[in-house]
Amino acid sequence: MAVHIFRRSAVYYWRRRVPRALANLVERPHLFLSLKTTSRTVARRLASQLDLILEDAAMLADSFDPHLSKSQIETMLRGVVDRQLVKLDRLAYAAKSSSDFDLERDRMGDKQAFWTFALLDAQGAAAVVRDEDRVRMAAGGLSEADIEAVKRHLTMLRRNNMVPTNPHILDHMIGAVGALPTAMNLGVAQGTYFRGMKLALAEIDRRYGGRRIEDVGFVDRMLMAVNDPPQQVVSPEAGIDLRRNDPPKAVDRPAAASLSMTDFSTFAENVIQQNAKDGHWDEKTQRQARSISNLFVKFMLQDQLVQGLDELDQQRVGKFVDFMRSEVYKHYGKSPKDEHRTIAELRADASARDAKSRGIGGDTLNRHLTFLGQIFRHAAARGVISLEKIDLVKLRSKGKKKRARDERAKLPIEKAEAIFRTPPFNNCAAWDRLAESGPDTLRRIFHCALYFVPILIYYTGCRREELCGLMVDDVVLDNGPIPYIHIAKNKRRRIKNPQSQRNIPLNPEVLRLKFAEYVRAIKSLGYELLFPDLYSPSSRSPLGDRFYKEFKPILTSAGVTEEGLGSHAVRHLFGAQLKKKSVVEEDRADLLGHGGKSETSERYCEPHEIAALYEFVQKLPVVTAHLEPHEVQLLPWVAEKKVAPFSQPSRSKQRT
Repeated sequence: MAVHIFRRSAVYYWRRRVPRALANLVERPHLFLSLKTTSRTVARRLASQLDLILEDAAMLADSFDPHLSKSQIETMLRGVVDRQLVKLDRLAYAAKSSSDFDLERDRMGDKQAFWTFALLDAQGAAAVVRDEDRVRMAAGGLSEADIEAVKRHLTMLRRNNMVPTNPHILDHMIGAVGALPTAMNLGVAQGTYFRGMKLALAEIDRRYGGRRIEDVGFVDRMLMAVNDPPQQVVSPEAGIDLRRNDPPKAVDRPAAASLSMTDFSTFAENVIQQNAKDGHWDEKTQRQARSISNLFVKFMLQDQLVQGLDELDQQRVGKFVDFMRSEVYKHYGKSPKDEHRTIAELRADASARDAKSRGIGGDTLNRHLTFLGQIFRHAAARGVISLEKIDLVKLRSKGKKKRARDERAKLPIEKAEAIFRTPPFNNCAAWDRLAESGPDTLRRIFHCALYFVPILIYYTGCRREELCGLMVDDVVLDNGPIPYIHIAKNKRRRIKNPQSQRNIPLNPEVLRLKFAEYVRAIKSLGYELLFPDLYSPSSRSPLGDRFYKEFKPILTSAGVTEEGLGSHAVRHLFGAQLKKKSVVEEDRADLLGHGGKSETSERYCEPHEIAALYEFVQKLPVVTAHLEPHEVQLLPWVAEKKVAPFSQPSRSKQRT
């Protein structure tokens, strides 16, 4: 229609192709939105307003220059050179303190590294040693053996995935100057990184010749600073005329010891913002650090009656740790109400529960102490001496004594087979009664997270959240003959660690049960999230939590009631079955997203190709052979792109 509206199931929708000017900013070819009205007149009016908004956005985008400016590039270059100079200085100091230090050997090592990055700066990530490069290096004092060492250095950087530079490093460089990570900007950042590394490595005489430009006049400046009169701090108090010739009134700077407990929260916020800016902490980690910081301040003010940071000592911090170990509910922080409860109320809440529910676990406690340790060090570096004297290491929980493979209960394969005999996989009563059996004549199946995630955990070994947070584009069906899942950080969830990023081929059994058809059906509706039935706009909880809430009754009905046997136990079963099929540890680690335990298995290796991994996953025993493939049938509200029925508006919206 001329006003870009159409009707589906009596409801009008607005759909527009993304203007060219917005193509780099929007990740889909069309914009699709429900107008939530059955009136054609109202729909036309709303569509006209949306058209105007889209045109304004396109006009703004057309005038927006996403490219890095000259000053931004220079700022990035300064950052790379500064960080690398500091790192190289430290390495040089450490080398010179060694008993087997060889000046010429270390100088030549830096010179070889310099030429390596000079080639990368000149030729890019595909750099090679050409004949003219050999002439230049020979003129620079390199022998044939040294030139061969440069070639080996290039090969080593590529083998260890250091060339091209890790994308998160380039993203951080671009984000630090407030630019967008477009393809052009990533290319500029890559070149700037190579250039910065070359400039830093060129300062060989600085590290091994003692020629530091900042040393010139240093003693003179130091002596002059000692003899200078102390600087006075002017306070713009009311009534002071700064134009008078009277000497300004000096105001003493507050000593670190006079800082209050509320200043601890300021230090904590500084640490959070620094880690967020550096790309180390995502939003969830920031919330966790802020939560434990607020609880620490609350405990010191309300329980220990500590007002100033100078009053903090080992004993009081120890009492806080004891409070966390035994006097607070073990799931502290999961409820939004916890942030507003007093220490007395938190104690009362824990006391009302059984003994097993009191005190947080050792791993969680150690994570909290790690957050506090960063805040302590940040404050100590700024003069808070009392925090420097507190040893948090002594308060950490000791490691577990059990053997790692005995820490979790094991899921027998018979129990896994029982799970796939429950209603969601065979015949359920209705879309909102998936755990109940339906009439035998219907054989009703709904394709959703509850159906596919357990199947995928068993046949891929992925973690629950890795699957529940998959995007549609993370399922690769058209890149070669073997479809696979790409596990990486995305908009909806992070991944556990760097080695968790991996590709996992899809077992033929997964494809037999119409998984590829499900992916295409979800994609055709315009969804980005692969399992939209887990998403609620009113919740910040991990998508895996919603899945487990639905999966828990299925486990119970299958007789899986032992503590610790959940979706993660199915992942353990994946690894155990591959071990029984003689798949070696390093190959299982590639599939499970585990790191190697030695330098050889972790650094000097590359991940398997998809074809090799495909052979491994085919060795799994098939536990779903009895399941019949059905034509894809989505949950009705997913097919209609409605808000999840379990979504609940906030209290403020309920009141209005």
